[in-house]
Amino acid sequence: MSTKRKSYSVEYKKGIVEDSRGVNLVAFCKEKMLDLRMVRKLRADLDYLCQLVDQGNEKNRRVGSGRQPLFSELEACIWEWIAGRRTMAFVVRRADIQKFALETAIEFDISTEEFKASSHWLDNFLKRYELSLRRSTTLFKLEDNEVVKRALAFKLFVDGIDFSKYQLSNMIAMDETAVFLGQGAQTTVHHKASSSIYVPSTGYDSARVTCILAIRLDGKKVSPFLITKGKKDQIQRVSGIYVIESENAWCTQAVVRKWVGFMLPPLLRGKNRGLLVWDSAGTHRAKDMKNFLAERKIDQIMISAGMTGYLQAPDIAINKPFKDHLRMEINEYIENRMVRNHRGNFVKPGLQEVVNWVNSMTDSHIFFGNLVPV
Repeated sequence: MSTKRKSYSVEYKKGIVEDSRGVNLVAFCKEKMLDLRMVRKLRADLDYLCQLVDQGNEKNRRVGSGRQPLFSELEACIWEWIAGRRTMAFVVRRADIQKFALETAIEFDISTEEFKASSHWLDNFLKRYELSLRRSTTLFKLEDNEVVKRALAFKLFVDGIDFSKYQLSNMIAMDETAVFLGQGAQTTVHHKASSSIYVPSTGYDSARVTCILAIRLDGKKVSPFLITKGKKDQIQRVSGIYVIESENAWCTQAVVRKWVGFMLPPLLRGKNRGLLVWDSAGTHRAKDMKNFLAERKIDQIMISAGMTGYLQAPDIAINKPFKDHLRMEINEYIENRMVRNHRGNFVKPGLQEVVNWVNSMTDSHIFFGNLVPV
């Protein structure tokens, strides 16, 4: 007889009771492969089963049926402890839960003989309270009511701006995005039975470039601004793409200043002013950056944290398709054109290769084809 628990409908249970009448119960259970004690219990509950069938609940399980947690009060206390730690953004590990459970069990007069906080108990506890191990997310998340609140506040702020003092060509929305040049995800579709899954490393997985993508409000393209790793402080033009180097290929404040000076040179006179729409990154919020922009008569509209996915046009319409298509180019290079050096190590794509990828995408109207003046 199978030891696995089975689920039976009320109608099926009533049928078992009716079929077992007038026959040898032991032989009946052996023939039907049923538990003798279960059948005896069903026969004792016949009136209740008939009542459920009459009420149309013949396919429902009895409310509250099934094995209940032995230490419900202890588990409720553990759940509150976990919720409190996560509210304060503390990490909660499986071992932490087991340790806290054993310490708290003493307060409930539960001995270690009764409760051992085993891995099996922990698995069931997490399942009962809909908990699981999660990887931290890099995106800042807001509750729905906070999103609405910030969106309305942003609209009120924008409604109060006098846009007549800006020419469309002097209003720019920008965003930075980093792209890693190595192998992408370390997950792949593979046969279930395989015990070893091999995804080769290129040897330069941490190599990256940062690209500043921007649009002018008159609908004209703004050439991508590529940031690579290096020490050259001058902007150079490679096949139509502007390239600058920084120590770690990040968009530092010095790089942002050069980009601003390049895109909005200090030639604004009279009532003409410039306007930048960007996110609230640290380089944008710095006091030195604000003074730098004020000296050049450039105002800024800053998208608050957690709202870029709703309000920032480059982040929504440009960055994601840009990174998706660049990832396709990188994968094609790794699979078909990547070469090894004299030591047998893979060689990462050169600057010209990356520039060609960026050019092929920006020229294909993938990112700017739907951006027109309003």
